Amino acid sequence: MRFLIVKALAESHAYSQFANALSRGLEELGQSTSFSDMFAHAVHGTVDSIHLARELAGAPHDAVISFSSFFGAATDDTRTSLFDVLGVKFIGWQLDHPIYAPQSLTRRMRNQYSIYANHNHLRFVGALKIPGQAVSMLAGGEPLDAPMKAYRSRQWPVFVAATWNGVPERYWESLEDSPAKQLLTGVVDSLSNDPEASLLDAFNDTSHRLGLGAALGADPEFDDQMIEFLRGPLTYIRHVDRINIVRALAESGLPVTICGSGWREYLGDRNNVVFIERRVDFKDMPAFYNDAKIVINLNAGNGACERAVHAMLAGAAVVSDMSMDLSQTFRSGQDIRFFNRAAPGGVVAAAERLLDGDRGEDLAASGHERAMTTALWRHRAQSLIEFVRQGP
Repeated sequence: MRFLIVKALAESHAYSQFANALSRGLEELGQSTSFSDMFAHAVHGTVDSIHLARELAGAPHDAVISFSSFFGAATDDTRTSLFDVLGVKFIGWQLDHPIYAPQSLTRRMRNQYSIYANHNHLRFVGALKIPGQAVSMLAGGEPLDAPMKAYRSRQWPVFVAATWNGVPERYWESLEDSPAKQLLTGVVDSLSNDPEASLLDAFNDTSHRLGLGAALGADPEFDDQMIEFLRGPLTYIRHVDRINIVRALAESGLPVTICGSGWREYLGDRNNVVFIERRVDFKDMPAFYNDAKIVINLNAGNGACERAVHAMLAGAAVVSDMSMDLSQTFRSGQDIRFFNRAAPGGVVAAAERLLDGDRGEDLAASGHERAMTTALWRHRAQSLIEFVRQGP
């Protein structure tokens, strides 16, 4: 097959790095790939889809691959999907919840193939009745490009990388009481208590409990409004989770290294905490994992699993919040340890257990072997080919 892979962001961005790795995996399997560098056409942060249309018209391709479905909503003058007009399959690969990529929720495309990072994301778009073929699949990784350090020689016992986004406000509490406020409050409470933070379940269950009679998937116009409405609660939960988990680690007394500026101001100086307060490009993170014994993975319950995969490939033991998708590839207790994000103290207990004796080293070795045999980008490339060849 002939794939055109879209790069819509800077080369240093994770999505561009994933595009490079996926291309290598596809080429290893005998497929033809080329890149469309749409970022080069950006003017004030936007790119006209005409540039992509010209590339597709100028050379034959079987499919376009776009991380985060950039340009997936592109249409011609008749508002028909650009890719349907050109007879090209569009493969949108979401690495986050689709409400953060509204272009992935287009209802205008027949020739659409969508990959989601989490089974709950797949359920969400299924409820919205988004047309096309869809599947859930973890992102892949690549082996280290440097020698892997011996586990016992690594300098950071527990390592967590997390962007500091400040303390989020509970803005809805200042609103006048109304069904909308009750719905928003209920969604946040539901997400807070759900180990995998399913936005679909949080909305539908809260609406049912309040007797509102609303459900996602009943009306496209209502769904579009709710996409905007629900983005705030999910973002709030993600920021709160990050703070609660990092704070629990810092307050535990365990030797913790926190990578990300801003945390020192929030947590204060602590004897057990090392702060790495500088920006680290995505491509440079494996070198940090290669110096860590235990890596904490955050937000896996709602799709962010790439850190877990990359840490395993670097030989670190991984502790992650619960994720059915991760657990289908990596065996709980053998390749990876899980904790409940709704009870942040669980991350401390899991890390303490792995620091005891050889448990961390054994988990790291098993996870690394499993990742090398099941979670490389060439494995994802093979699954991608099989998914697209299935057809409608």
